[in-house]
Amino acid sequence: MGVETIGPHPQAQSLRESRRGDVIMARARYDGYVGAYPALPFLGVYLCLEGGGQLVRRNASQNLEGAFLPGRVGLGAVGVGGEGHGPRMDLLALGIAPARLSALVAELPGQRLDLEAAASAFHDDPLLAASLRAMWQEGGEHGLSSAFVDHALAVVLHRIAAGVRSVPPGARHRLTGRQMERLTGFIEASGADLSVAQLAAVLDLSPNHFSRCFRATTGLPPYAFLTRRRLDEAARLLTGTSLSITEIAALSGYANPSQFASAFRRHTGASPSAWRREG
Repeated sequence: MGVETIGPHPQAQSLRESRRGDVIMARARYDGYVGAYPALPFLGVYLCLEGGGQLVRRNASQNLEGAFLPGRVGLGAVGVGGEGHGPRMDLLALGIAPARLSALVAELPGQRLDLEAAASAFHDDPLLAASLRAMWQEGGEHGLSSAFVDHALAVVLHRIAAGVRSVPPGARHRLTGRQMERLTGFIEASGADLSVAQLAAVLDLSPNHFSRCFRATTGLPPYAFLTRRRLDEAARLLTGTSLSITEIAALSGYANPSQFASAFRRHTGASPSAWRREG
């Protein structure tokens, strides 16, 4: 897991805050950690941007365990510390103060949000992830006290509430952290498209059983996970190289640049050309 520190410590951080101080956002890089993490005076909503891996957070109000991967969102309960461990990762974090959170929950259907259930599951919701990215961009341009941010906060809470559901029956059949490390190492070392059978063979599992375990661990079927990784790499190439969009599309497995652009927009909320300009 590459654990290096005791407790989570951001290595680099950029902060934005509303005028009233009831909404904050940060972009931070964390090394792997293990041990206690502190109680925070707000609800934390965290979008994994880069890195990621097996993460565990346990306390009186939260029991979260699984693969925290780019594009996934996790929550941190208000005012409750705990024990756990996490991977190296870059996060986009949103903090909502209790009074502001109460006002937002009052606007939800039923005026209730099961925070314990919401904080004990990862959220694979492209709209939720896109809303957090849009809030971060808006905060850099106009601050976090705009009408746009007010609307985006409401969307975030609605999407979290909509995503709260019981754990599916197959969720107990998860891959271990060691199995995920072996699998991601194999994926990163391979430059070719991979089949489910090839991935299953790495762990000596049948394709059907592997697919069930993989989805229970990551929340995604293997094909969707591989597509997400390719698009994350495409995002890096767009901002870190001078390769053309057509070349990056081909490297990402898309013979048709327009299909690549559509998939990239669904994943990031921006077109490849806009991502490159803003990067």
